[in-house]
Amino acid sequence: MPRAQATPETLSARGTLARRTALFGPDDPRTEQARAAFRSERYLAAVAASVAAAPPLTAEQRSRLAAILKPVVTVAIGSEVAA
Repeated sequence: MPRAQATPETLSARGTLARRTALFGPDDPRTEQARAAFRSERYLAAVAASVAAAPPLTAEQRSRLAAILKPVVTVAIGSEVAA
């Protein structure tokens, strides 16, 4: 997987994490939330870099990928089902 370049979103999330760590400490829930957001942005940037570097997908590959990325819907009683 190619290394993801820093994006405005990852830089912003990293800055937020740094500020919250300095202000609230590393174990504060607000810092942990910022850390999770930063990780999510890094993952998204890595996926975007991989997609940009990859050859075009076949129809079968697109279908398989769509099945993996299908959202999960939570119903009222709390069980989860694929959408």
